[in-house]
Amino acid sequence: MIEKLGDLPDGVLGLRVGGRLTPQDYDDVIVPMVEDAMRDSGRLRCLIEIDDDFTGLTPPAVVDDVRLGLHAFGAMDGAAVVTRLGWITTATRWAVFVVPFPMRVFAPGERTAAAAWLAALPAGAAIDAVLDESTGVVTAEVTEALRIEDFETLAATVDPWMREHGELPGLVLHLRGVPRWTSLGSLLRHVRFVVGHQGKVGRLALATDVPVATAAASTVEHVVHPQVRVFGYADLAGAQAWAAGS
Repeated sequence: MIEKLGDLPDGVLGLRVGGRLTPQDYDDVIVPMVEDAMRDSGRLRCLIEIDDDFTGLTPPAVVDDVRLGLHAFGAMDGAAVVTRLGWITTATRWAVFVVPFPMRVFAPGERTAAAAWLAALPAGAAIDAVLDESTGVVTAEVTEALRIEDFETLAATVDPWMREHGELPGLVLHLRGVPRWTSLGSLLRHVRFVVGHQGKVGRLALATDVPVATAAASTVEHVVHPQVRVFGYADLAGAQAWAAGS
């Protein structure tokens, strides 16, 4: 059994499931809902409420589940699971460590809180990266918790320059607060970005008023290649000039 949930915030897709899911459930309910949501916004925020009598998927439905998951995986902004079933709770908490989007479990009766959490997730890019073609300096504005897509955005700006010129003269991170990550997947993508670009960035400037920035910069400078310097959040121009070698 599966049904669509109403009374949810705009942009949140809600499903209530029970019993044993079949391919017919996917064809009649899930696939049309997902396709409509992706056609409207290109992104998905899913709330799944699981009844106590839920027993899983029939074998053919497992195939449909995998197929749909591969289709929608990259469009997910977040997922909330509302359930009291222990095996679902355990599986979801393990999934948090491998999926590239935020995911949380909520107890029965917390549907409103789950929907509010989904609605509050960052809607746009948390990094706005701009390349100054004249200096080769990339300035990255960091505004929200970081997602995998944000590092793809940063790489898309940085990598073409590196392929043509070999090294990026400077990278400026303009941050109001300490960067956070929406999921373990985004943290791992951050690590991969750092490792992949180590030795290829000349200078790293941190334009921020975060108190621990100076200590963090000293640590970074000892373990990775770039020269690192901290500037005040308001001194973005100074950070950019230094990153360019001025």
